[in-house]
Amino acid sequence: MQSILNRAGEGRLNRGDRATKTKPCRYVRDHPGDLIHVDVKKIAGIPDGGGWWMHGRGYRGEKATKAGRAGYRYIHSALDDHSRIVYSEILDNEQAKTAADFWKRAAGWFESIGIKCHRVITDNGSCYRSGLWYKACKATSTEVKKTRVRWPQTNGKVERFHRILLEEWAYICPWTSETERGHAYQGFIHFYNHHRSHGSLKWATPIEVLKDNLPEEHT
Repeated sequence: MQSILNRAGEGRLNRGDRATKTKPCRYVRDHPGDLIHVDVKKIAGIPDGGGWWMHGRGYRGEKATKAGRAGYRYIHSALDDHSRIVYSEILDNEQAKTAADFWKRAAGWFESIGIKCHRVITDNGSCYRSGLWYKACKATSTEVKKTRVRWPQTNGKVERFHRILLEEWAYICPWTSETERGHAYQGFIHFYNHHRSHGSLKWATPIEVLKDNLPEEHT
């Protein structure tokens, strides 16, 4: 079978990979706030004293029961399509009320830096299909959009941000507790928005792009 595919010029895996066969349609919205990408990233919590990364695989700590484990944390993020500037929080779950309350705070934060959120795009997770989510978005006069079914690339910018989080914050060092890692989070978000240059932004930072696109009173 492989030889037949090779002769037909279809032997490489990416020839039949739906996600890579179609040329990506890359875009950037014209103005800050034209589209806000929202998503949740679930990560394992860190028990006090550190987890397996510090002590080695198989480590369960002094408390080996399920009740003594660190559980999970949920990173809710809202990222502006144009500038890539992001508002993000670490929360306890991804339930509808939690997501809706997060959006209210996110929209308020964007407003405080001069960005009016006109549209928000999410996947089809249950918290984003809820009436609470639509009510929260209506309260901020934000139009709700959804990604294409089985096409996560539509929300790829915030997913890329979450991948950066894993590489440059969550697993960058052996944290001794979830509290320690959480305290470092806002520092990382500040670094991401104000000091980390992005190839997709021609090596500018999100705050530099934002300042170039807002009225003088917000710069």
